[in-house]
Amino acid sequence: HESSYDDCGCCADVHFGALLNQTSRLIRRALDARINAEVSSELSGVRGRVLGDIVRAERQCRDVYQRDIEQWFNIRRSSVTAMLQGMEQMLITRSAVAKDARLKRLIATEKGRACHKQIEASIARFEDDLQSGIDPQQAAAARAVLEQTLRNAQHILQEENTNQEEGK
Repeated sequence: HESSYDDCGCCADVHFGALLNQTSRLIRRALDARINAEVSSELSGVRGRVLGDIVRAERQCRDVYQRDIEQWFNIRRSSVTAMLQGMEQMLITRSAVAKDARLKRLIATEKGRACHKQIEASIARFEDDLQSGIDPQQAAAARAVLEQTLRNAQHILQEENTNQEEGK
């Protein structure tokens, strides 16, 4: 029995935002399953995204520190510390910074960069599979709608935050 959003027990058949949310969650789970199967169970989810951010920052000659990961992913320091400790030696290393010995720059190891390359290839195949049967014009229209929806949500959030600050 194939599941559809109609029988999920949520309101995705009525509310656009609920459909987007359900789609987003399912895509994330499917991508994690793909990376788990093709690359490593160690690199699905946040770990894979953190490794990707570290590798991309290196390509742009930018330093990445633990506090960056905490901010980017909105994760508590203790959680990031535990995750990074699990990634150390095999995927990343920490290197002291000359200007401040307390700061440790996060650097991908050779194995980390190789794993990231595998993840990128896996994501490319996933994207192809995800868009299978979708006309390029439909994909472009969907992207435009999603980008506008994202801008609308950002605007709503900004307005709500402003209203809360002003006590409205």
